[in-house]
Amino acid sequence: MNLTYRENVKKTPAITRCVEMMDKYFDGCPSQITSGLRTPIDQLTIILKKMAEYKLDENFLEIKKCLGSGVEHTVHIEELNRDLYWWQRAWSKLLNVGYIVNPPVPAEVLFDYVDDGRNKKGEVIQMSPHQRGLALDIGGGSDLLEKAKRVLKAKESGECFIKSFRIESKNNAVHVDTVQIG
Repeated sequence: MNLTYRENVKKTPAITRCVEMMDKYFDGCPSQITSGLRTPIDQLTIILKKMAEYKLDENFLEIKKCLGSGVEHTVHIEELNRDLYWWQRAWSKLLNVGYIVNPPVPAEVLFDYVDDGRNKKGEVIQMSPHQRGLALDIGGGSDLLEKAKRVLKAKESGECFIKSFRIESKNNAVHVDTVQIG
């Protein structure tokens, strides 16, 4: 096997099928699947870790006030005079500084976030395809571009059930969206 799973990566039939079909494209380039199926709590955990890394948990008081209150818990933000998810402003700021991560539930982007050449501020971003069991990440190591080239060849073959992929340089991974089974 050229593609192996990091310990605790959750698999689904769509992920397993895609990885099995892609494996031959990674001959001579052993790689690790670093993420698969995620729950809303898994997704929120990623966001919370990055918030702390970027020190955003210090900028938005609702985070300390509401930490652990659940994914869908909202708070009233006085200066905006509106209710938001307690993690929403810090998540939006992560997008603003270039760290791409989907919310655990559909949520509006509150700050400037340019993706695919347009500003998505004010748009609702859907939950991660990881939460639907239709995405996986391949760890980049020192050869992220090489791994992306191999995923591209696998996608172009038409036999690996790859819907799309994207290089996530800040995550040092190649994110792969799979085709749904059935």
